[in-house]
Amino acid sequence: MRTVFLLATIALGLISAEGRQVQDVRMPSVGSGFEAQRRKTLWVTYRSFNKELERTGQFGAMGITNRCFFAANTINSIGKPYCEYPLIWKGIGQYDWSALDAQVEDLVKASPSAHFMCMIDLNTPYWATHKFHLDSFTDITHAACDPAWRRETEKWMLDFIAYAEKRWGDRIGAYILSGGGTSEWYEYDRGRTSGNKDAAWVRWCKERGLAYGETVPSRPALAKAAFENLVYDPEKEPEKIAYWKFHNSLPADALLGFAKAARKAVPASKEIGAFFGYFLVSDTKQTSFAHLDYERVFASPDIDFFIAPGNYSDRGIGGGSGSQLVDGTALRHGKRFLHEIDFGPHDQQAWGRGIWKTLADDLAGNTREAAFAMSKNASSWWFDMWGGFYRDPAVRDRIQALRRAQEALPDAPSVSEVLLVADPESIYYVNERHPGERAFGQAMRNALSRTGAPYDTCSFGDLGAIDLSPYKLVILNSTLYISPERERLLTEKVFTNGRTVVWTYAPGITDGKRLDVSRVKRFAGVEYGTPGVSVTKMPGAWSAVYAHDYRLYATEKLVEIEKLSGVHRYVDSPTPVFAKENLVAVHTVQGGRLTVRLKDRAARVTDLLTGEIVANDVLSFEVDFHAPDTRLFKIERRR
Repeated sequence: MRTVFLLATIALGLISAEGRQVQDVRMPSVGSGFEAQRRKTLWVTYRSFNKELERTGQFGAMGITNRCFFAANTINSIGKPYCEYPLIWKGIGQYDWSALDAQVEDLVKASPSAHFMCMIDLNTPYWATHKFHLDSFTDITHAACDPAWRRETEKWMLDFIAYAEKRWGDRIGAYILSGGGTSEWYEYDRGRTSGNKDAAWVRWCKERGLAYGETVPSRPALAKAAFENLVYDPEKEPEKIAYWKFHNSLPADALLGFAKAARKAVPASKEIGAFFGYFLVSDTKQTSFAHLDYERVFASPDIDFFIAPGNYSDRGIGGGSGSQLVDGTALRHGKRFLHEIDFGPHDQQAWGRGIWKTLADDLAGNTREAAFAMSKNASSWWFDMWGGFYRDPAVRDRIQALRRAQEALPDAPSVSEVLLVADPESIYYVNERHPGERAFGQAMRNALSRTGAPYDTCSFGDLGAIDLSPYKLVILNSTLYISPERERLLTEKVFTNGRTVVWTYAPGITDGKRLDVSRVKRFAGVEYGTPGVSVTKMPGAWSAVYAHDYRLYATEKLVEIEKLSGVHRYVDSPTPVFAKENLVAVHTVQGGRLTVRLKDRAARVTDLLTGEIVANDVLSFEVDFHAPDTRLFKIERRR
């Protein structure tokens, strides 16, 4: 497998932000059992939809010479051009390469040592929406069913790569394949039918011997479910479950097809990436969003890295942030992920809607996002979306300090004792239009992120492949579907070693063949719908925690559960903490003096941003925080 992503190249070799050669580092483990080969993470790139040439030069002077640009032919979700340069793809086989050249030439003038990640726009330009009778931006599942769209778009992609490599190959280190909703491969349609998609559904069902394939579930039908209007019954509504599996397979199929073709055209020394794998997405669209087939995409040998924005539902100061993709699954498959930091500052209202109120918020918030990425051994880019995000010199100074901090901090294994498990197979059974859908996505993560303890994420499909011994608390809040095979896996690997397992709503309500609420007790320890939060000692030396109402799992309740499970909490207050073996970072809105308690004695604790030695030979240390603040501490362990 190709070593996964670090962004810049000089003579096709990777460089750090300061131009030094970066050597491959093989980590013994990343994320407590996620085995992967890794390169050293850097604060690597700057990106904007706009030209932002002055800012490009400023970032270059800060040592961040990697620049992402978008060779776009389309407009974004608010009607603005993704690219301020003329259209490149002007017709079938018709290209204006001078528009690409002008974009790159301007960036090189602004930052002469710049090297690039190049986003390739695979969405339909305006002229193609009429030709193909579709717009892949708003209807990617429909476009993916159209052989003509896929054929002509692949030809455009390959012609683009051929020209870009010939003209700018010494500058380009990676290509990002961008399509679908906001160029992130997601779907807007909520299950809307069309001729292309309906015909593909019939074929899909016939290939699988499904008798109900001649009938296409309508959007009104998909918005209803037999059990409490939230869970589809596999006996009464099998076509709805199957339809969402079909629906989610379509963007995955398209992306995998484009990646396979691109991999043959892109030199092996360069990398291919995509936005994908958003399980922790906004409420009421988890099923139709069309990313649930992400495990198949993450396993592809043709894609080297994945990108996702920071959590949209917990961006305020004091929030815990996190990625929308399941980062542990990416790591398990040997893929680096990039954490996109696209948070507008307090004086830029075009994006973020004023979530950050002051310059102090900007500094604490951007540092929090960087801390999350560092703790996960992730790369990240600073996304100046529509410009103006980094106009303040103080913000740029902080980003430069974070880059230097990252240079001093190698990749290291996770120290998390809490594992949050995403279960895309269970979400196919969910009517996303019911407000109870929130139980299975972001809500649990948002509460968990403030407990004072770090956590890892993975998918149910990873449980058989990773080492679970570090985890004292496993959260299976989205697991509705437990087949006999899944139950055996849980019994062998999860329901052991005194571990605590957290469930919500109706764990195991279906085995994939029928729906039976009496099954809930064998996993939750109590009857379905039992009020409050129940804790039950289970046969086999494990404990089940159950709450029918996910809202009962507030941060304070999760803190109690962590204490019950013996999870190490780095701070006593309900505060976001990000950590790995050589890092502890704390984000706080209130400030004041906090005691930070380590899992193991440290030989030295150093403030990563100032270089100040905070403590020597300690198990805990006290530090002062501003209000708000995020502080990063390098942990050097005793040999």
